[in-house]
Amino acid sequence: MSHSWTTPQANRGYSAPGREKTTSLLDAEDVKKLRDAVPDLKESLEIGREGEPDHPNHWPAEEGELVGFKQIMMDFHEKCKSLHMEVMRAIAVGLGIDEHWFDGFTDVGDNTLRLLHYPEVKKDVFTINPGQVRAGAHSDYGSITLLFQDSRGGLQVQSPNGTFVDATPIEDTCVVNAGDLLARWSNDNIKSTIHRVVEPPSGDGDVYPARYSIAYFCNPNFKSLIEAIPGTYEAEKDRKYPGINSGEYLVQRLAATY
Repeated sequence: MSHSWTTPQANRGYSAPGREKTTSLLDAEDVKKLRDAVPDLKESLEIGREGEPDHPNHWPAEEGELVGFKQIMMDFHEKCKSLHMEVMRAIAVGLGIDEHWFDGFTDVGDNTLRLLHYPEVKKDVFTINPGQVRAGAHSDYGSITLLFQDSRGGLQVQSPNGTFVDATPIEDTCVVNAGDLLARWSNDNIKSTIHRVVEPPSGDGDVYPARYSIAYFCNPNFKSLIEAIPGTYEAEKDRKYPGINSGEYLVQRLAATY
């Protein structure tokens, strides 16, 4: 807890089980009621861009197995930043705009690396409380999310007809989710991905083993104004969302979630 998550503006540090409730709800009171009823069964460590004086990362002491942890995480953060820019270039091509259109919106690296642990849980927890999940249904807030999951299973995504389908782990791959700011950018030509982590496929015994995953939340630079890209709408009245500052939007969403 000495490395605890502090504020939405910083979005760095450790979140204990029950601290965050992932949901599509926007009102903080509504989120609190849901959190109290069915808290998410997970804990996490958030790591942001290194070198921000006002929002330092919370690095654990490098002892024992943690020797080299900081450098590995910083290197991985930078590698995922580069991948974010590459994927956004592919999206630009798909939208029919210049391949490098997003470069100036993604070059700072205002992204968050999240290390996730879903502790082992007795199977009857899900039977006793039918609404219990490891992480509630939600969409991510930024441009895209790069998600690296282990082989335990339980991740589901919502299909266009509203049903949830298993995102069965495939070795040596990562899942790419579209986020809310990409939906706003594309005027909903690209929908943000609703997803959740539920009771995993049945296994032996009466306990589900722990699940580990890594989510790299990619965001437009925090100073960026996000509004519908020209060509994604015909007339001004067709814009589905008003323009919004990227950093302010993310703080609003995190403030409700925590």
